[in-house]
Amino acid sequence: MNDVSYILTKGKRIPVWFMRQAGRHMPKFKELVKDMSITDVTVKPELAAEIAAEPVFLLGVDASIIFMDITTPLELLGFKFKYVKGRGPVYVDELNKIYSDVKLDLFDRWEPIKEQIRLLKKIKLNVIGFGAGPFTLMTYLLNDEHKDKLKTKEFLFRSTIEKLSPLAELLIEQARFQFLNGIDAFQIFDSWAGSLSGSLLESYVKVLNKVFNELKEYSRRTIYFCRSCNVLLNSLAATNFEGYLSVDWNCDFKAVHKSFNGRVGLQGNLDPFYAYVGGKSMLDEANKVLSNVPDYSRYVFNLGHGVLPGTPVKNLRLLAEHVKNWQI
Repeated sequence: MNDVSYILTKGKRIPVWFMRQAGRHMPKFKELVKDMSITDVTVKPELAAEIAAEPVFLLGVDASIIFMDITTPLELLGFKFKYVKGRGPVYVDELNKIYSDVKLDLFDRWEPIKEQIRLLKKIKLNVIGFGAGPFTLMTYLLNDEHKDKLKTKEFLFRSTIEKLSPLAELLIEQARFQFLNGIDAFQIFDSWAGSLSGSLLESYVKVLNKVFNELKEYSRRTIYFCRSCNVLLNSLAATNFEGYLSVDWNCDFKAVHKSFNGRVGLQGNLDPFYAYVGGKSMLDEANKVLSNVPDYSRYVFNLGHGVLPGTPVKNLRLLAEHVKNWQI
């Protein structure tokens, strides 16, 4: 069966992995990366693969996820970012460069990512690839720090939603590139799309639908993630998407399942706070999530967003083991 949950565990039990499972919470992370940026690490495939593989053995999760930043593919194509402590990637090129200099056939520039995937598959790991949703990537290109992403919304409102077309094409080519080089599933990280509403939202969902249609051959191996996804549900339900929706803790699984007439798989959606505090509270909340799953055959356990800095490894290990022992 060509489906995320089956690929990860061959249908034997509920699969589990965690967003941001490789990174700051790992004991070895600082020792391995020293003062390097994420992209500095990505161009060293052996190091990137070691970091990506570590959670599989440390936490007992069912998949590695490629170690890179959502801006890394653009950086490898020559676009300039700097990394600011406590903030992440900051775009320093002129925005109009995106509309003149994106060359999507430069797959040789992505060779380090290809090699990282090869190294992870060589040691028999499941590999999840990823890319940024067009709206979310635009928030980085505009260095939009507003919590409601006003700068990005105003830019698209005053120009046109078609300004996202090069970023949609980039996402499509990234996904194809990663699938052709051996990944098992691909997650679209669109964390900030939940800030959209009204006509902008409707226009943006049309952009997403083009992405979903272009990736139709991989549809059941594609995961779409958005925080505050409730605002997108009706619009997304009208698209051709039939992959997996990764939802945050504000979304009810059964409501999502009903909105899509059962055609999508689900991933999520434990609040990362409970992984942070651990103990009985964490397991009780995990039980609530697991008890609310409408279709275990198309479900992957995850957090509703990324692992919080300072989350103890023992908590994540216990959580992964708990999910593996859940009786379907």
